[in-house]
Amino acid sequence: MDLVASQVMRRNVHTVPATLPLRQLERTFVEAGVSGFPVLEGDQLVGVVSRTDVIRQLLLERETAERTSDFYFDAEGFHEQPPQSLADIADRVGERFEQLTVRDVMRSELIAVSPDQPLKAVAETLVDRHIHRVLVTQEGRLVGVVSTTDFARLYAQGRLKPA
Repeated sequence: MDLVASQVMRRNVHTVPATLPLRQLERTFVEAGVSGFPVLEGDQLVGVVSRTDVIRQLLLERETAERTSDFYFDAEGFHEQPPQSLADIADRVGERFEQLTVRDVMRSELIAVSPDQPLKAVAETLVDRHIHRVLVTQEGRLVGVVSTTDFARLYAQGRLKPA
């Protein structure tokens, strides 16, 4: 018999609230030892956030800071003061980044499988969607997560059959 998602999923899934400030999210990644979390708003599953999402937002913020700058006014009129250094850019990004929450960077498209989904189909979902974890849901509720690490563990244990 082939394995299904419920046989390999992690059931004790750490989640984060959509309102969690990004400055606290990185610590949460480190403490949990993972690179992504399902996101809840109350008890409702609303998205997924990963370190990649945070990096993507940081790059966007930096590009925005480089393109925009403070204006100043003198006797000749308004003038734009471009950032003079990476430190100037970092200051501008830092100010904005401090205000962002998980909701601002999360992916709201939920990619999920059912507990009885064959593991081959779960692997295809991960590969086809270029993701590292897939949610396992039942009747709209989060019941587990299967990640690429789970596949590596199964392979190391000799529990995966060649196709």
